[in-house]
Amino acid sequence: MLNRAAPLLDRFQRRLLLLGAVGCVMLMLLGAQLFRLAFFEHAAHAKETARYLTTRRLLPASRGTIFDRRGEVLASDRASWNVLVDYDAITGRWAANRARAQALQEIGKAAWATLSPQRRTLEVLQRLDAWENTLETQVFGLIAQAGGFDRSELERRFDEIVARAERQALTRREALRDAALRRYGADARIEGIEQEIVAAQREAHVLLTDVSDEVAFAFQRISDAYPKTVTVQAASERIRAWEHVAFDLPRRDFVSPVRSNKPVKVELHGVLDHLLGSTRTQVYPEDLARRRLFAEGSSDIIDLGGYRADRDIVGSSGIERRAEDHLRGLRGVVERDLEHSVENRFAPVPGQDLTLSIDIRLQARVQALFSEESGLAEIQQWQRGWDPEGSPRAGPLPVGWKLNGAFVVLDIASGEVLAAGSTPTLSEGRAMDAVQRTVEQPQIFRAFEGVYPPGSILKPLVFVAAAAEGVVQQGETIECKGHFFPDAVDSVRCWIYRPTEGRSTVHGPLAASEALARSCNIFFYTLADRLGTERLVRWLGAFGLGRALDADCAVERVQADGKTTWSGTAAASMPDAAQIADWKLKRDRTSPVLLGIGQGALSWTPLQAANAFATLARGGVFIPPTVIRRTEIPRGEVLGLPAWAVEDALAGLRQSVSASHGTGHHVTLENGVKEPLFDIDALTIWGKTGTATASLLALDNDADGETDARVRTDHAWFVGLVAPKGEAPQYAVAVLLEHGGSGGKVAGPVAAQVFRALAAEGYLGSEAARAHAAEQRK
Repeated sequence: MLNRAAPLLDRFQRRLLLLGAVGCVMLMLLGAQLFRLAFFEHAAHAKETARYLTTRRLLPASRGTIFDRRGEVLASDRASWNVLVDYDAITGRWAANRARAQALQEIGKAAWATLSPQRRTLEVLQRLDAWENTLETQVFGLIAQAGGFDRSELERRFDEIVARAERQALTRREALRDAALRRYGADARIEGIEQEIVAAQREAHVLLTDVSDEVAFAFQRISDAYPKTVTVQAASERIRAWEHVAFDLPRRDFVSPVRSNKPVKVELHGVLDHLLGSTRTQVYPEDLARRRLFAEGSSDIIDLGGYRADRDIVGSSGIERRAEDHLRGLRGVVERDLEHSVENRFAPVPGQDLTLSIDIRLQARVQALFSEESGLAEIQQWQRGWDPEGSPRAGPLPVGWKLNGAFVVLDIASGEVLAAGSTPTLSEGRAMDAVQRTVEQPQIFRAFEGVYPPGSILKPLVFVAAAAEGVVQQGETIECKGHFFPDAVDSVRCWIYRPTEGRSTVHGPLAASEALARSCNIFFYTLADRLGTERLVRWLGAFGLGRALDADCAVERVQADGKTTWSGTAAASMPDAAQIADWKLKRDRTSPVLLGIGQGALSWTPLQAANAFATLARGGVFIPPTVIRRTEIPRGEVLGLPAWAVEDALAGLRQSVSASHGTGHHVTLENGVKEPLFDIDALTIWGKTGTATASLLALDNDADGETDARVRTDHAWFVGLVAPKGEAPQYAVAVLLEHGGSGGKVAGPVAAQVFRALAAEGYLGSEAARAHAAEQRK
């Protein structure tokens, strides 16, 4: 008889061994997985677990305060808090959500999944009354108490929020319904549209704004005790104390046509706003690329000073933009361990303060001179004069035409900018319509970004450059015959020589100082011709032309095409090598010599003009200008000007405003009386007028956005230096009035008041300040 048990046993053992092997393999795989989780991925999983057991709240950091040189606050953060209430709390859905969460927790997820919808609803309803009571009696009661109003006021505010959200929802549903009907007609399925909800029915809404720390902390306690009911949101407002200022402008020492014993009240809007700049809350991709708060695609904080992707406070223009990283602080963090009920708080670090070189009181004084109320920044008949028969001279623009302009006041020793302004301001521009903004261009900071032909204010630089190159000698005279080219009597001529008008006056032989005072064109055509264009351009570049003077306020911007541009200052223009070569090729004799009087292929900014004159006043030492208060004065770049040439140039600038033949000495009134402009007690003033041919001005007489005519005008310049009587120059001033005409008659009277403003603010010594006060008491 065969034994069949043995083969059966063998098969059973083989199966058992196979199962055992499979089990061992599975155990090994589980062990490997456990080892991987325990050792290789432990940190990641622990971090993920901790994330669920930890809540994190960011605390805002205030921006640094911006001060002027005397400690006046120019821009500061006023920290506050907003309180938001969740829409679900307002509508009562919060109670239903809490009841459902309680039921799910008590029953368990597995058991909950087996319940029918009806049973789930029953379980929620059994717990709903308690949560509704909590919401009504506790949460709403605490909100009303913390907010300082009664329940009826709270209900009114809730009703307003709900009504506003429902209006938005209704508008959205109507738009969806109309779109569906247009697309599908009678077949449109619009049933689901009625259940469409909008963001306003999901998000939190502002209940209170600008609350104190005490109130904010009270609401935060409510939020901690009853999550998803209220949110305390950090808020801050950037306050610019000098944005709107009322200023009493004294006019006792104005030129007589606009003089008055009574000051005029001037409402200034946007004092220093171009330079200070602004902040924005919209975050751009380049902001995130430069500095982000969270790692990309993660909630991990990588830089507490970085930007949130949705909304943040970012310096947008001016100093706010340039000094963004300096002014921006580091957020604080409050982390709460839910498992152990432990809270860790890391305080925010405020941004650093910044002190500008600007004197805001001087800034306001000077800006007031450009106001409509002053009467100085508009076309007036006394600026044009009268002909020998007593008839008013006509001009390209009507009397009363408002003139835009710019000014710069610079400390010569340090290169610090004390005041710099542009009209219209950004604030004034916001009140304009689109057509007017296009014409007036308030977005341009004319003091630093506006580019204009220099005109005759360039002449002192041409002279010292010629002296440095040895093409003019000390004491040398050049004869003015009225025209530069012997064969062309009506072009490239002196400004006083107009034979076609019956005026054949010439200056005759002139030395440098008198040529500057009289602003003789022939003298400087000759110097430009002797220098040659290449050497003249090189010297003008040494004085700062053709390069943007950063002034510590220029802002780098990356365009959509990836190119980098700068705003805040402008380089303006000079002839380049290609243009000079083209003049030579065409045998152009006129363009090179026109450079000698600041016309033709030249432009610069008021900042460049003031800094060039400051360089001259230092004896030829170039110091870059700045709007930031300096802790030490840079050594500067020595240009190597002959001392005698600097002395002669300053003598000419002094004659220009102090001698009766100087172009900046006086204005002539209707009765023929010559009224001095710069006869100011206790001050020594040097200056140069400039009347620079401007591009054709487009006129839109009916404000319809279409050009009605184009007229030829001149820009009015005055650039000067000032010091207490008998001392070396201390401050440089540049004044420009666009399309104003005569530099001496239009810009000169404004510059005279700038010098008086410096004296009034104590910059020119106690004697000058007393003299100014005495003038105002007359």
